[in-house]
Amino acid sequence: MKHIALAAMLGLAAIAPVQAQTVVKHLHITSIPAEVELMNSIAADFMAQNPDIVVELPFLENEAFKAKLTTLLQSADAPDVFHTWGGGVFYEQAAAGVLRPVEDVLSDEAKANVGTAGVSAFTAPDGHLYGVARDVSEVVLWYNKTLFEEAGVDPASMSTWDGFLAGVQAFKDAGITPIAIGAKDKWPAHFWWSKLVVRLAGQEGFEAAARGDGDGFAGEDFVKAGEYFLQLAELEPWQQGFLAASYGDASGLFGDGKAAMHLMGDWDYGAMKDNSADKNGIPDEELGILPFPTIEGGKGDPTDTLGGLGGVLFSRNASDAAVKWVEFFNSPENQAKYAKDAYYIPIAKGAADVMTNPFKVQIGQNISGAHWHALFFDQALGPNVGGVVNDVSAELAANAMSADEAAELIKEAVDDSL
Repeated sequence: MKHIALAAMLGLAAIAPVQAQTVVKHLHITSIPAEVELMNSIAADFMAQNPDIVVELPFLENEAFKAKLTTLLQSADAPDVFHTWGGGVFYEQAAAGVLRPVEDVLSDEAKANVGTAGVSAFTAPDGHLYGVARDVSEVVLWYNKTLFEEAGVDPASMSTWDGFLAGVQAFKDAGITPIAIGAKDKWPAHFWWSKLVVRLAGQEGFEAAARGDGDGFAGEDFVKAGEYFLQLAELEPWQQGFLAASYGDASGLFGDGKAAMHLMGDWDYGAMKDNSADKNGIPDEELGILPFPTIEGGKGDPTDTLGGLGGVLFSRNASDAAVKWVEFFNSPENQAKYAKDAYYIPIAKGAADVMTNPFKVQIGQNISGAHWHALFFDQALGPNVGGVVNDVSAELAANAMSADEAAELIKEAVDDSL
């Protein structure tokens, strides 16, 4: 009888179903190898604690991500979780019905970790929460101290627009490329137009134009932004072949010490090293951050910043397991690892306290002290208007379009979207 009972038990064991595993696909754009390794290790820790969940981390390069995401989200192969810069692009995704509301699934602890700003940033106009904030970022004017010394340019002399243009000319005269730019990708060029708008129009002017009030983006301040941009472009400050250069190309050029400045997000601290020929980039002691030049009569507050509040969104078919994974990934303990290694400035409560990198600390202070932290304009204004902003910015960088035409095209795009 014992043998029969044992056989029966073994038979039942043989036909008992193996515990089902839920697969969570988290689509990311992280390209720095060490940062990817950190993400993989966090996923491994999570899966060890949750053997019923498998986390997959597919990658798309930045430009491919932007190009393919809309189609992916409408397909059967949509990721459960994916990177986002927030803003109007996120709003349109929510309106299109490709996202899952998670306000009733995300824990109170996870919401508290990102604070009111982190929750509101990923709450759509329909009142639903569709994602979780991860980090804050700022677009800054990185500069190479060694090249400044070689050209005899005092960084303090570039605090005004006239002084900045004079400094650019001094670099030209010294045979040094003043500014690296990846105009092929267009969005790096839009940082110049956007920073000028932040200075000239300020928060109230930008928000009024985005609503279509008055002359909108065809108004005086926005035309002026284009005119100032053209003043810079007329000096031919960019590297040779800038129109065919990607962001990575420009980042590497700056990291190799072949351009004096690069207007780029704080992520370029690591990216310029990874994109440089020797993978070391500019040593910290030779690297600096310049304040963007002030413009006399501008309506912007001197403390205003431009950057992002990035995070992740959940696609409409995302499981509760996907939310569980993001809560783990976004925990202060895990986000502190990113802060410690200066990959980005995490928003999770207390995570940034371990930052020692002087550049990231400075940027964090800039953002926390800002009167207005403007979201990247190509994201804030939605994909259609943002695309036009990027297009005209690349044209302005090439000195191939008038300021009036650029402003009118953006206004028309806004009018079409209202």
